[in-house]
Amino acid sequence: MVRSRFVAAILIAMLLITGSVLAQDQPSISTFSGYIDSQVPMKEYPLEMQPGQAVLVIAEATSGDLDTVIYLLDSEGAIVSSNDDRSSDSYDSALGYISEEGGRYTLQVTRYEGSETSGYYRVTIKIGDERVLDELNSLTRIQLSGTMRTADTPHFRIHYTFEGVDSVDQPFVDAVVVAVEEVWETTIEEMGWPAPPDDGLLGGDSRYDIYLMDLVGSGEGALGYTSPESIVGDNPNSNDVVETRAGSSYIAVENDFDNVDGGTPVSLMRATVAHEFHHAVQFGFDVNDPHNWYYEATASWMETVVFPKDEDATGYVAYAYEYPELCFGTENDPGEGQLMYGDWTFLQMLVDLYGDNAVVDLWTSLAKYDGFEALEQMLAAHSADIPTTLASYRLKNLARDYDLAPDFNAAVWLENAITDIGRWAYTGEGVQELGANYFSVSMSAGTYYAGLVNDGGRLNLWAVGVTSDKVEAIPLGRGGNFDTSKYDETYLMVFNPTYSEAINDCTYARYDIDVTPAKGVPGDAVFSFPTRYFEPLG
Repeated sequence: MVRSRFVAAILIAMLLITGSVLAQDQPSISTFSGYIDSQVPMKEYPLEMQPGQAVLVIAEATSGDLDTVIYLLDSEGAIVSSNDDRSSDSYDSALGYISEEGGRYTLQVTRYEGSETSGYYRVTIKIGDERVLDELNSLTRIQLSGTMRTADTPHFRIHYTFEGVDSVDQPFVDAVVVAVEEVWETTIEEMGWPAPPDDGLLGGDSRYDIYLMDLVGSGEGALGYTSPESIVGDNPNSNDVVETRAGSSYIAVENDFDNVDGGTPVSLMRATVAHEFHHAVQFGFDVNDPHNWYYEATASWMETVVFPKDEDATGYVAYAYEYPELCFGTENDPGEGQLMYGDWTFLQMLVDLYGDNAVVDLWTSLAKYDGFEALEQMLAAHSADIPTTLASYRLKNLARDYDLAPDFNAAVWLENAITDIGRWAYTGEGVQELGANYFSVSMSAGTYYAGLVNDGGRLNLWAVGVTSDKVEAIPLGRGGNFDTSKYDETYLMVFNPTYSEAINDCTYARYDIDVTPAKGVPGDAVFSFPTRYFEPLG
């Protein structure tokens, strides 16, 4: 085994793959094999292309559990194309690229970043005219159960069939044709989001491809999905942003929505298309941010913006309200990632605070930064930070201060009721990073002191008072005074302002609350929300 790896390394240094000496109708075909593991995590293959030539690269694992990834770099070392999984059911890789100017390129074969997969692989490189890319459709794209038909709109190509399990009827196709152009009009033309990078000739032309297929019956577990394909580096459709991980993609959508609860087939389709197309837009900024909540929360929010009469996003909020103590952004929730869909209200809060471009600004930041740093940078432009903004978000959720709140059918989870002076504790497990617990205060009207103990100094406390027209929030810090006589209802919120990039490895902070007669003058409210949709907790 060791000898094979050594020989491969020598060959790599000597190889120069070129299609320049062959006629365009006779593409050059080169095949190489190698081994990827922690000691040799990447192999490089230099190649040369003439202006207008195309290259098809196919990397396949032939042993072990290797999850291949391929990158094509230009002579300056910039990524011009890349691919991780060539389809939704394969960890092998494939990419196609047309060189406008020609020159020397470098192909890198590696494994998925951060993984420990290993094994032998085979890479095939074909260089010729555009016809070498014909094979790419069958490798990377969906093959429907019957004769493939297409319906073209100005910006989309819709692929469908009238045969087999993927069959659709013509009225449904017609409804998709209308929906996708409405999504484009709102998202790209009106809101100003940059269009996703095109995929060249994949799917037949440069229009964005949508495939109508049986997802529910086949056990895919989704009504639609957006599959990233090739990382193009900078998205040519964004004028003011230089991306490094923008990627092309395609969408699959359920073909009939039969036996799916939550609305009519056309209504569900419209919500799905709005959600999935925004994933395509997001991939035009960054195809692989480590925080998945950015993708799902934003796409769910876009449902409410593009198709407010068809959206399905409000159905997720009740789940998010049931688990406010879990750390913000986590996928490690009882619903295995459902929480981040319900947190689309956080994006709405950013718009309420900073204007219509707030979410676009956030994704512009995501093109430059990863994880929470992207949110930190976006908020810093408004002289804000994550702990203060997330505390405001948890308070806004208590107030249910959202236009669509009547459709939530839920209020945030009440952790416990404080009915007298003394020491009080949570009823669950505590509160995780950027999460909150809510307590009702049911004592005689008067001024009281509430303070946190036994929490290691990690947490903050807020008093919340509700009148007929407003919900006021008073910061108590580690402890402070509040006056219940001013309000019809009073609550305490325990908030955890700490956070880290490990959003799927969160820890509970434990604590107690001491409630005593007042030790001073109550503080002033710093946040106020209308009571238009407030509902008492518990």
